[in-house]
Amino acid sequence: MYSILIAAAAALLVILVWGLVPIWGGWGLGIFLGFLVFAVTWIWFARRLRRVIEPSFLQAQKLAESGRVEQAVDVLESMLPLGKWMPMLTGQLHAQIGIFAHHLGDKEKALEHLAKASKRASEGQLLLATIHYKDGRFDATKRVLDKAIPYNKRNVLLYHAYAWILHKEGDTPGAMAVLQRHLAKEKDDETSKSNLLRLQNGNKPNMGVFGMQWYALGFERPPQSMGQLQQARKGFRQPPKTPGKRQDKKRKGKGKR
Repeated sequence: MYSILIAAAAALLVILVWGLVPIWGGWGLGIFLGFLVFAVTWIWFARRLRRVIEPSFLQAQKLAESGRVEQAVDVLESMLPLGKWMPMLTGQLHAQIGIFAHHLGDKEKALEHLAKASKRASEGQLLLATIHYKDGRFDATKRVLDKAIPYNKRNVLLYHAYAWILHKEGDTPGAMAVLQRHLAKEKDDETSKSNLLRLQNGNKPNMGVFGMQWYALGFERPPQSMGQLQQARKGFRQPPKTPGKRQDKKRKGKGKR
């Protein structure tokens, strides 16, 4: 936000100088030049900040992909002060930190950061709603999703996850209303049409079409046919295999020999 304030101050200074000092063009030209100065100043700040932010994001991504999620969180947390300079950065950082914290099993920290996440961070908002629902806070779940959907009108999973939860709670009319809201925006969406029809026929929504995006939330187990897709998503630490089973197999193999 500091960058916007500085750009606005520079623009205001130009407008006042051009308007109060008897310079050719008066207030009209001063206002035009003020807007021009604002744009140039903001672009200059944005480019300089991007040079600082992008390498840190890439570093966090590489750390997460190599399984060092805790270090990735440390990098993202070190970037939080930059949110005072770049609009919307803070909300994105809180969303990603919350997702990583949840993956590491720190639910308290995940809730703390996800509550501060940007409403536009759909994955973070959906995870926040999921945590609330699993902890029995149904009203909080609805509140999060009701606020997130207007900022992510084209995110199909948000609508369908909300519909699934409402149907599970026995509110089938509410679930159908959520899907109808999406169809009002995307009238040709076949997934919404199909699940709306399923609800009308008394069946639960088919969420398998969303793959691991859905199954990663933990509401349903992925089918065995998905094979390796049941593994953790790329960028997160893989669950260790049980060493005891490996040793048993080796012993059996030695016995056969």
